[in-house]
Amino acid sequence: MSDWIAPAEEQSAEFRRWLSAAGPAQRTRTSTGDVWPEPESIGGSTPSVLPFNEAMLPGWLRGLVDDTAERMQVPLDLPAAAAVVAMAGAVGRRAVVQPKRADSSWTIPGNLWGAIVAPPGYLKSPVLESILKPLLRIERDYWSEFEDAKRAHELAIEERDLRLAAWKDTFRRALRKGEAPPPRPDEQPAEPAPRRLLVNDATTEALHSVLAANPAGVLVVRDELTGWLASLDRQGREGERAFYLECWNGSNSFTIDRIGRGCIRVEHACVSLLGGIQPSRLRSYLEEAVRDGPGNDGLVQRLQVLVWPDLPRDWRYIDRPPRADLQAQAEAAMRRLVNLDPEEPVLFQFDHDAQELFVAWLGELESKIRGGDLHPALASHLAKYRRLMPALAMLLELAEAAPGGFDGFVGFVGKGVLPIKLEQARRAAALCAYLESHARRMYSCIVSPQVVAAQELARRLKERRLGDSFSIRDIYVKGWNGLDSPERARIAVEILEEMGWVRRVVSESGPQGGRPSSRFIVNPRIWSDKQ
Repeated sequence: MSDWIAPAEEQSAEFRRWLSAAGPAQRTRTSTGDVWPEPESIGGSTPSVLPFNEAMLPGWLRGLVDDTAERMQVPLDLPAAAAVVAMAGAVGRRAVVQPKRADSSWTIPGNLWGAIVAPPGYLKSPVLESILKPLLRIERDYWSEFEDAKRAHELAIEERDLRLAAWKDTFRRALRKGEAPPPRPDEQPAEPAPRRLLVNDATTEALHSVLAANPAGVLVVRDELTGWLASLDRQGREGERAFYLECWNGSNSFTIDRIGRGCIRVEHACVSLLGGIQPSRLRSYLEEAVRDGPGNDGLVQRLQVLVWPDLPRDWRYIDRPPRADLQAQAEAAMRRLVNLDPEEPVLFQFDHDAQELFVAWLGELESKIRGGDLHPALASHLAKYRRLMPALAMLLELAEAAPGGFDGFVGFVGKGVLPIKLEQARRAAALCAYLESHARRMYSCIVSPQVVAAQELARRLKERRLGDSFSIRDIYVKGWNGLDSPERARIAVEILEEMGWVRRVVSESGPQGGRPSSRFIVNPRIWSDKQ
């Protein structure tokens, strides 16, 4: 060391010979003193989404959403999506919208499909239960009415049997006397069918029977949509997917013929759908559903009101009852909606200003879909916004009018046609832009499992869950999603190594020999503000 720092004239001859013979210094991947490169982006596991804006909902609906979100300390997105789909379930085929002024062949009912995406423990089920309370109370009244109707039907059957027995005796006496027989009593009274709003778990045949008795349609609520999606893929139930695809349209007829059950026809099969799903389950399902094959039939793309919000880190303790005034307003509005006649649905059209907005909005949508820049699955999803935007505008118009009754509609577009005004068309367009950002987050899951695992490992490194250095074993013993085996952990590390996130350091063999072990040092730049 003294030779190294000494002036040249004082250095030893041996040191000068060694120095002149040495080559230039070579940087190696094992050197921990190298300057680290800027780590390349591997994409976040979830791209950013637009925040929910309360102004996109009318007053009572907005109040119900705010009250639920505050009490449960969840993002507004969760109760907002549930409230929109719950209202769609209340409307169903009781109202339809004709988006084009002259083309009467294109009409859209009010049903929608939606889902709230959040990890376990983020109150998906309580949110659904809270938002659906008005419909649950209406459904409870329906069941009470049905029980009364069943008892009345049983009494009518007993009376009919007594009249029939008396008629038989009278008929025999008339035959013996040669007199004209008396008229036969009325046929057996029709068996009552329950009015329904909500369905939780039903086979295709059972749901078809429910729809036959409820022409307005029903809302299928699944606490965990994964179970529903899995049921459609079971062997022997392949026809259920086709049935639900028809029910999403809400306008097509569907007939089931079965030996022993006869023929049951539903003139307009109409179903709304609402449930929760975990991000990991959604990611796993999407990887299979969007590939070419029987699962790529557009079922997932019909979940148009799907929200996958960022979950807040702050939390406040809130302990108060739900606001009774908002619950009463919601129930009153829902009751007015379910009392609309599905046999003569209310017809809506855009007024002049709203029609101009829709035409411009539709032109932008078509350019986006046909531009060739989108993943085919996302393009297919956005293509169904042609139906979503008019349906949302109609539902918002109904929500605006429901608290005061529907006699307040003014400015009819035509005879018997109610207007969708510019304010609701703007809200519907804003909701579509908001939902598009969530759809883009959903389809960002369509990457290889190896990249997903690398993204997961990158997130853990940024959280300093492995410290400044680690081994492959340090990863897979944690049991993290997609990183729970040596092979998966190794592939994820190799991807991050190529992207400059980590660097391999090979240690020397120990005194006993054996294969050298590898550790990986983390690039400190991943903790900078830019990352």
